[in-house]
Amino acid sequence: MSSIAEIESAIEKLPAPQVEELAGWLEALRLRRATPPPVESWLQRARGAALPGLATATLMALTRGESRRGRS
Repeated sequence: MSSIAEIESAIEKLPAPQVEELAGWLEALRLRRATPPPVESWLQRARGAALPGLATATLMALTRGESRRGRS
């Protein structure tokens, strides 16, 4: 199938349970494409979150789950 018209025609021929299954699949696809990957989402939230005076080494330790309080 290469055109929207062909796809629409094929969908029209599906029994109701398969139309429901297709609708669920399309909704899941839409949500996957609309949601940024977890890493990208985390980066968006983390941007600009470092406090002034926070050493790069301390920030990097935090991203690794380490605690470096008091060290620079």
